[in-house]
Amino acid sequence: MWAQYNKYKTVHKQFAKVKPEKRELFEQRHSRELILYDAAARYLKELKDSGEKLIPKEWQREIDLLTAQKQVDTIDMKAMREELKAVERLRKAADQLARQEQDKSHDRGPER
Repeated sequence: MWAQYNKYKTVHKQFAKVKPEKRELFEQRHSRELILYDAAARYLKELKDSGEKLIPKEWQREIDLLTAQKQVDTIDMKAMREELKAVERLRKAADQLARQEQDKSHDRGPER
């Protein structure tokens, strides 16, 4: 929301400077940006009113850290998938060998 707030802050400032007779046209042309700015401003105000500090630099550090951790986790998950595929192939081969052994013992019939 902080990034959204900063991104559309200039459009909001421009809107505040627009002459009254051109406000409606400006608002129509930039309605999306103004809505997104208002939503971000409301969210940040609620955050601030609840006692939360607005610390975008810390938020960005946390985002960077979480993004890096996500990349590491994704690499680990892909490696685990490959290991699981190998284990599954081994299990299927073992099941197939066991069935073949069962079939051989049934084909021989009872031993005397």
